Amino acid sequence: MKHRTTFVRLPQTDAGRSKNWRTLRAICLTLFLSLSFTAYSQITVNVKALSLRASLKKIEQVSNYKFFYNENLPELNQKVSLNVQNATIEQVMKQLLGKMELTYKQEQENVIVLVRKEQQKQRDIKVFGTVVDSNGDPIIGASVLVKGTSNGTITDLDGNFSINDVPETAQLTVSYIGYKAVQLRATDKNLSKVVLQEDSKLIDEVVVVGYTPMRKSDFTGSLASVKASELSLSAATAGQALVGKVAGVQVNQFGGAVGSSSRISVRGNSSLANDQQPLIVVDGVPIANDTQRTGDNIYSGTDYGSGLNDINPEDIESMEILKGAKASVLYGSEGANGVVLITTKKGANTRGLGVTASFQYTVEQPVSYIDFQNEFGTGTSVYDELTGKLPDGTSMRRLGTSRFNFGPAFDGKPIMDIDGNIINYEAQPDNFMDFFRKGYSDNVNVAIAGGNEMGNMRVSYTNYKYQGILDNFEQKKNILSFSGKMNASKFATFEINSNIYNIVTQNRYPNIGGLVSYGINRDQPFSTLERLYKDDSGYKRNKEDLTMSSYASNIMDLLWHQRENRNVDDKFHMITSLKGKFDFHKNVFLVLQGGIDYTDIEYNQKARVTQAEPNVVGGKYSRKEERYVVQNYDAMLNFDKNFMKDRLNVLAFFGGGYRSNEDKSINVSTYGDMLYPDWYSLNNEGSWPGAGDKGKVRGMSRGSDFLYSLYGGVTLSLDERYYVEITGRNDWASTLPAGNNSYFYPGISFNWNFKDQIPIPQLQFGKIRMAWADAGRPASRYFANNVFSLGQIAETEASIVTPPSALFSGLLKPERKREYEIGMDLRFFDQNRLEFDFSYYTNNVYDQIMSVPLSSTSGYSEIRINAGNVHNYGYEIFLKGTPLVGKDFRWDVSFTAANQYAKVKKLYPGITQKLIGGGTGYKVVAEVGEPMGELLTYDYKKDEHGNRVVSSNGFYVLDYDAGFKKNSNINPSFIGGFNTSFYYKNFNINLGFDYKFGGALLSMSNYYLIGNGLSKESLPYRDEKHGGLAYYINEQNVKVPCEHNTTAPAGAKDNRVYHDGLILNGVKEDGSKNDIILSAYEYYSTFIHDMSADLQPDNIYKNDYIKFREIGISYTIPKRIVEKAKLQKVTLTATARNLFYLYKAIPNIDAESTLGTNSYEEYSFFPSTRSFGIGVSVSF
Repeated sequence: MKHRTTFVRLPQTDAGRSKNWRTLRAICLTLFLSLSFTAYSQITVNVKALSLRASLKKIEQVSNYKFFYNENLPELNQKVSLNVQNATIEQVMKQLLGKMELTYKQEQENVIVLVRKEQQKQRDIKVFGTVVDSNGDPIIGASVLVKGTSNGTITDLDGNFSINDVPETAQLTVSYIGYKAVQLRATDKNLSKVVLQEDSKLIDEVVVVGYTPMRKSDFTGSLASVKASELSLSAATAGQALVGKVAGVQVNQFGGAVGSSSRISVRGNSSLANDQQPLIVVDGVPIANDTQRTGDNIYSGTDYGSGLNDINPEDIESMEILKGAKASVLYGSEGANGVVLITTKKGANTRGLGVTASFQYTVEQPVSYIDFQNEFGTGTSVYDELTGKLPDGTSMRRLGTSRFNFGPAFDGKPIMDIDGNIINYEAQPDNFMDFFRKGYSDNVNVAIAGGNEMGNMRVSYTNYKYQGILDNFEQKKNILSFSGKMNASKFATFEINSNIYNIVTQNRYPNIGGLVSYGINRDQPFSTLERLYKDDSGYKRNKEDLTMSSYASNIMDLLWHQRENRNVDDKFHMITSLKGKFDFHKNVFLVLQGGIDYTDIEYNQKARVTQAEPNVVGGKYSRKEERYVVQNYDAMLNFDKNFMKDRLNVLAFFGGGYRSNEDKSINVSTYGDMLYPDWYSLNNEGSWPGAGDKGKVRGMSRGSDFLYSLYGGVTLSLDERYYVEITGRNDWASTLPAGNNSYFYPGISFNWNFKDQIPIPQLQFGKIRMAWADAGRPASRYFANNVFSLGQIAETEASIVTPPSALFSGLLKPERKREYEIGMDLRFFDQNRLEFDFSYYTNNVYDQIMSVPLSSTSGYSEIRINAGNVHNYGYEIFLKGTPLVGKDFRWDVSFTAANQYAKVKKLYPGITQKLIGGGTGYKVVAEVGEPMGELLTYDYKKDEHGNRVVSSNGFYVLDYDAGFKKNSNINPSFIGGFNTSFYYKNFNINLGFDYKFGGALLSMSNYYLIGNGLSKESLPYRDEKHGGLAYYINEQNVKVPCEHNTTAPAGAKDNRVYHDGLILNGVKEDGSKNDIILSAYEYYSTFIHDMSADLQPDNIYKNDYIKFREIGISYTIPKRIVEKAKLQKVTLTATARNLFYLYKAIPNIDAESTLGTNSYEEYSFFPSTRSFGIGVSVSF
């Protein structure tokens, strides 16, 4: 579509200026910290009568320099004194060496080599070369050492090294962590390019769990990792990057729009009331991840996303998912549903200073899955025709106004449009998709990283611009990420991580429920509506002057809303942590960490006046501010010591923590019509509401909750083979009554690394793990409290206090989750070419905190209780293999599968069913003895032989007397993914697929598409060609069967024979075979359920699918070419995402198009987006 409107910038307010100051302060802090690393290379030291060796070590402690020397030099024991401030290395070395027969060479920026003056004159030989891995990529920071001496260096950003004064007969050792060391003679020609091979025995991922680094193989719980190299090239959010990659993790995203909410589920759903999302932890900081969804003046609401959406995939180093209940012992009750640990990039593996810049350009193509029928137009029968008057007074047929599309077949003949213009009566196959356009985004990222022995740092800036598939739907992001680590001394290490996001979004997706309900007439040109939605004066057209369908009216409203109004949300989000590690003793260290997740959002709505003459009509200005603050502070003392000649390791910790969640909001708005157009001010309102309507123009809310914790644990490992971990935690939660707000939860786990004890051919690593935990969870905020509300009686100044509507059976106590798990991790063949992980878990969530409805005669709406026990169990499989590997190529494949079950064991005495969700015509329930999430509907009324019974008018009858019956279950049976990667020299291609089987989806869109006659499912029986029966309507208004080629008898209604008849298969109330004729319109219109009532039970779909999710291609330009441009590395990428479904059970909609983050109801057929991107990444 050509119509585009530029992004209108809102006037800066005091709050906006305040937000800019916060951003400026954060940037200044970041720059200060990065500059401090540079300043650290200046030397201030005071030594008196110390040996030269000790003096050099002292300088290493206070600077970023590293000294190499031959240990046999006698001068190393000579006493020296030195007192300098902010001196250069040249000044220091000159004073330090004095008249000694020693001199030095500065091999690199921070590497100093001591040599004898006579050796320098000899200058035996100079050794230089490059160190690369098996793929030919340079290894940064590899050690190159002259054997038997301290003379050596490390490789630079390009993998290059050089060492002077090396004896020709010397041996050099080249090594790097995770690779096999190589020894070469100083004169060996292979030194020009040293290739290090990975050592599978040394490669073991290190993860930080609960502030304690450990090898992944030593972790005694269920842990899955996704590294930066495995994250999707095309994923717009961190949640999308997990799709299909981790067994047992399901990601749902509403509608697929940029910035919309996502819901992550780990190991299914076993709660009767609480949120099932895992805890999201970014660099040790738990963040708020609630869905932000607010009301809107177009239909039912706008999705403003969740906290996880803000995390920039470009800045992610790795994501770890803790799945078991043990996660809550480590991270508190909020981790009972699992924990997603996100670690941002640190620059830890770089030496010196490196710069990486990348650019990604993406095009989004809107994709609709609706299979429209384009054979029939507006009306309830093929004989429906309306007439209008041409300017000369002659009559002419015109487009109909009905919501139904069972009208005349398209014949291409002239017809009058709603504006009086003459068009051809033909289908408009694109009149839905014409409302949308292609979307575009560009993403620029620049990162600077550096490191040495004294620490490391990384600064990253991202600028993101997006134009959505709707007019004026735009988003701009500015993201600043900083990470710094400083080894201040052997005693103290400090680390700071800060991620700052400023996200401004305009005119997000409105909900298009009106289009779903009232249809998209197949004969109405979109171009007409686009031309008519404004009148000649530029204001909203008075639709009363036009005779048109509901579709036309809804589209014109949406066009006005999207093109003329401005709804802008401006978010400032900061996630910052500060961590200190203090080594009191080689076996004892203290970790202190503080973190804050701060979110501030401003919403501004500017609705244009719809009429300026003769009176101003409409218009609105509203403003809302929301603030969310999550604070976390922890202190943990650790003990780590080996016993029994290093056979037994004891790792123990004890700590405490404090966590607070606070939020507040305030909103204000104009009331009634504005006084003047285009002046958006609270002073521009024509009236003020009465007492009963004050809530429409102003409001305020605030709330907070707190959690105090003590925790501890001990891990015993024997011979790095047997591991036993015992942990415990006690929380005090402010959301529970004082008598029950303290709760303890323990955990115990065991690992057995059995590789050396059970001889299995080609086994490189084998582990059996078992874990048990019993975690506690508090109530949500204020759920356990008696809540009173204060209001005002309309049209008076009198106040009214409303008592609590909930009754309590006693003091609520924490709900519990008890889980057992057993698993096995196996690695086979050299380089771990075959990996297999398996987990089986079973848990019970008991004493659940929930509410049960009460009869209104009790004076209360519900009773809040501890009750219920849901048994949840399942298994998870991860399989990864390398079928082919060679010198220049490698093929990897991985497969995940998870099977999840949940069964309700008990509820509350006298209660066998708990309502989870639903509407008038269906319920989602937890019923004792049945699987969790049963979807219930009314079934058809049937006779004793199972035949459906029809009413006296020929329609199927629902059996309301029998009550709701089981229809299906909303939870999936299997979820997983398949990923494959192929590497050939500098070329890499990745393919990603994911699947889901099981889980019912209530698709209201499909009901309405059939009921309004829009989809091809409504074509049968419309005419003779489509299998319709012939009939005429007699004087008693009864449909009488006849032949298609006959004429209507005398007395027939309208003297016509109809050809759109059908007879439903079933029996009448008296048991005789049904012979009552219905028209196609009469039958299909019963699929319209404006109140979600009388749902046809056989039209609820099983939402199975297999999706080709993504493809990513990358090519790294050969180094010999990029070096000519003074570059280090250049990589080109091409991506595509949301390509197509290989299989999809549900018609007409995207299988992932659920209502918000609800997984079982769909009520919006917004197009999905298929994206294609190209990018380039350059390293300097």
